Amino acid sequence: MLASARVVASSFTEHHPGVPFFVLLADEVEGYFDPADEPYDVLFLRDLDIPDEPRFRFRLPQQPLSYAATPFLIAALLRLGYERVVFIKQESLVLGELASVAEALPSGAVGLTPHLLEPVVAADAEERELTILLAGVFNAGLVVVAAGEPSDRLLAWWQDRVYRDCRYAVVDGIHYEQRWLDLAPAYFENVHVLHDAGLNSGHWSLPDRDVAVVERAVWVDGRPCRLFRFSGYDAGHPEAATRYSSRLRTAELGDAGVVFERYREALLEAAWGETRAWPYAYERFSDGTAIPEVARDIYRRMEDVSRFGDPFDPAGDASLVTWLNEPADGRRPPSRFWFGVYEGRPDLQLAFPDVLGRHRRAFLRWTRSSGVREHGVPEGLR
Repeated sequence: MLASARVVASSFTEHHPGVPFFVLLADEVEGYFDPADEPYDVLFLRDLDIPDEPRFRFRLPQQPLSYAATPFLIAALLRLGYERVVFIKQESLVLGELASVAEALPSGAVGLTPHLLEPVVAADAEERELTILLAGVFNAGLVVVAAGEPSDRLLAWWQDRVYRDCRYAVVDGIHYEQRWLDLAPAYFENVHVLHDAGLNSGHWSLPDRDVAVVERAVWVDGRPCRLFRFSGYDAGHPEAATRYSSRLRTAELGDAGVVFERYREALLEAAWGETRAWPYAYERFSDGTAIPEVARDIYRRMEDVSRFGDPFDPAGDASLVTWLNEPADGRRPPSRFWFGVYEGRPDLQLAFPDVLGRHRRAFLRWTRSSGVREHGVPEGLR
């Protein structure tokens, strides 16, 4: 959302005057704002040299798309000639200088921040550590990269992995873009683990870290806080620190709650209420029909999609929509679309084991009675 980009950009500039700051818009402007009026440089997905960029945009929903663009954005900035890149994810507030962190990295190095810096000793230690293992050892909200051959190789590998698999599927070992980073220290040299409690504090570490606010300065475990993350925070529900944990209430976080309120005030000043209502450019086919998320997933699972051309264009005999509407067995319903829904849902496979045979009619009744509603299927794919 634009408001969070404005907040992180202005907070960065406050501590790094004169340092270029780029915001990636994984969306389109469509007249809602003028990039020239923003206090940062705006980049678009088409600026990042992403292979078959329409395919990349189609196969991922809005949030995973922005996450998957991370290694492409960092690589694009390095190609522009910058020797150091500090990547900061949305939902962040820069509270101190980060330049020294980047400058300390040797050429070709990548700096990663772990979710946890020491073993958890609370009563729920095992539960919390297992949760972190599902999400990934490292938090991708802050990634620091120095130009060089080793970091180029890491970014190329990361790009390849998230191009197809940037989704929330912890059963499959995937947590968007960041779970892949668990492998980075084993695969590549010059991967540095940044052991600084003030570099990337967020809801995952608050139960274990001492946050203190002294006038305007924020301290974490006695160290200056330089970046505070607000992953899963909703300014419309400020009582909750994050949607990822119902137990974390801002009123019970002590001085950390003050930081959350400061962030909320900044969001509201950055037109959070207005910008959150703006539509997402890639949520519809070119004729205005909504794209069901399952259609994206079917497309993502396919090996060869070159025959469809632009997946956003539903017109023509060779379009993706035409193919999805064709019978899965070449003769009669269900369509390839509904068979794709079936392939992605073990519960349906259990309920209708022979979906192209003796359970065909029962499955078709389910598509009409429940399937359309459960998957938000538009008229053109029913």
